[in-house]
Amino acid sequence: MTDKGFNESVAAYFKSDQWQRVMELLNKKDEPINHVHVYIDTNLNPLCVEQLIKYYFEKVGHPIERKIEIFTSGQILGSGTVHGIEPKGLPHFDMVFRYSNDLPIKATNKKDNVEYWGKSYMENFHKQYDLKTTLTPAQEKDVDAYFHSKAWEDYCNLNESPEVVHIHANVETSIHPDLIRAAALKAMKQRGWEIDWAVPVAFQLRGQMHGKIVFGGLKPGKIFDIAWAFNPVVTLIPSTKYWVETNNPTYDARTMREIPLLLKRDNYRLLSLAEMEAIAALF
Repeated sequence: MTDKGFNESVAAYFKSDQWQRVMELLNKKDEPINHVHVYIDTNLNPLCVEQLIKYYFEKVGHPIERKIEIFTSGQILGSGTVHGIEPKGLPHFDMVFRYSNDLPIKATNKKDNVEYWGKSYMENFHKQYDLKTTLTPAQEKDVDAYFHSKAWEDYCNLNESPEVVHIHANVETSIHPDLIRAAALKAMKQRGWEIDWAVPVAFQLRGQMHGKIVFGGLKPGKIFDIAWAFNPVVTLIPSTKYWVETNNPTYDARTMREIPLLLKRDNYRLLSLAEMEAIAALF
């Protein structure tokens, strides 16, 4: 493929049906969208994918506001995630990538290669469970106890570490995520954190959907979560079961240490800034 053909092929992705679907969701007016997942096959280095995304949104008037992180997928073997892409004024989304030596970048060949979680989805998801929406004084003490627990302290310390780029606190609960969200925001404020937004989302783990609350932090300047599993006999406790990793059931912390190993497995192409600017000129 010539340089011109290569550039046109990359630029064509940002006019593809998948990308148009992404933009449609990010700009959806009739329902708030909390989060979007985009699944791609690519042979571009994910740092280049990140930079091209920045060029694209700058061109359409929604420059990226938050630091983007890249780490290996905890759910799809051999994949990685360009995580926390937040165009100004639009919902945040993640791009899950796997290697392909076909086109430089294209939609993954699977039925749901764009997933999204909006207000109606989350309302229906929460209705599956008998979640308490009010608390007794004893239950309020249980909630307060979690946010003063060692598990919460461990989560906060890790989240404040520059080495950790994304983290979930894992909990078991019988209360509505709105109550967890309110208590978490109070605890985060007491710790000196500054939170821009906090929204309910769901995510798939080992074939099953789980709930979580996603926080957009200004301090710490990253996106982090509280993932919850329904347990009708407790109010709010640290998880007793492992989720993504096996270091500690009460949290899953991701770093960038595994990315170099992932990139060594396949022939990911690293583009120069001039090459990426030439591609962006075709947007």
